[in-house]
Amino acid sequence: MKKLQLVELGIIAAVLIMGYKMVTSLLTLITSLLFGFGTGLGRNIMMAILPTALFFAFYTITFFLLARNVKPLARFICRSSEESMDFKLNKVAILHVIIIAICLSSFLQTIPDVLEYFIDKFVIHKPEADENFDYPQFRRERVGFFNSLISLVISTLLLITSKNIAAFFGKEDQSFEIGGEKIESNI
Repeated sequence: MKKLQLVELGIIAAVLIMGYKMVTSLLTLITSLLFGFGTGLGRNIMMAILPTALFFAFYTITFFLLARNVKPLARFICRSSEESMDFKLNKVAILHVIIIAICLSSFLQTIPDVLEYFIDKFVIHKPEADENFDYPQFRRERVGFFNSLISLVISTLLLITSKNIAAFFGKEDQSFEIGGEKIESNI
């Protein structure tokens, strides 16, 4: 494996992470908009969703810039060095491990919120007539729960399809040899 190929794998891993964060921040933005109007944020909704919108914009721009420029960035980082390394790595297997790591990280971040919501909802019995009931706080808890639940579902789906995703991103460029000359495909 060449050093350039290893750097390309690192950039593709960053692209996958940015893509995942882009989708989760978009879903967080949507759930915040859907549930945010009943929490007392109606007067100042833009200030409430501005951080999420900025993160979504950052992740989207970074995702597309990195995805379109994997090879040029790798060449820039390696400075045209053609060093070979002594070990052999399969590109698809490395990407599969990276996707699994992203999914496990998401599981560890979201499972506590989902479990806490279910424990509060079904195990801890709250009195029926609570005069201190805070409806905006209840809505904020639901928004957090739905954000965590959506992230957990996406992580599960990614984990189930991780091998196919790794095969898609790890496929080699098609090339043809005609008369000993290598011709790259534009497909």
